[in-house]
Amino acid sequence: MEETRQVQGTWDLSTFKFRIEGEGINNMLKEMKEAKLLGNRCHQCGTVYLPANFYCRKCHIAIHEPAEISDHGEVMSYTVGYADVRGNPLDEPRVSLMVKLDGSDTWIMGAGEEMKPEDVHIGMRVKIKWAEHRVGNLQDMESFIPE
Repeated sequence: MEETRQVQGTWDLSTFKFRIEGEGINNMLKEMKEAKLLGNRCHQCGTVYLPANFYCRKCHIAIHEPAEISDHGEVMSYTVGYADVRGNPLDEPRVSLMVKLDGSDTWIMGAGEEMKPEDVHIGMRVKIKWAEHRVGNLQDMESFIPE
């Protein structure tokens, strides 16, 4: 049985800097237009990254091998929000998921739909709900829904 822990408080993210690698993001977005996911694999250790990274974080070498990734995966972590960023109560709880997609070693974050907060659990199988009209941006991936 997994232990559920609640953490109260806020985290200041103002000091974090995020480097976004353009080629990997561009390749991923191009494939998302076709409801596909493309990451890349380290030729030395086999780690698969989504979004694609320009170097392997384990081996510290440049990587360029494309890797197709499934749009199905497993919930690795989640949170349920009951208020907006100003503290106003939401009409419905909002489920946010961290998902490890099949074929990838990294996790991505997205909203959970068609699931009750009490039904969400670590290890839950989900799939991406693609937008009906995809244009090649991050909104093409609308949410995660149960398999």
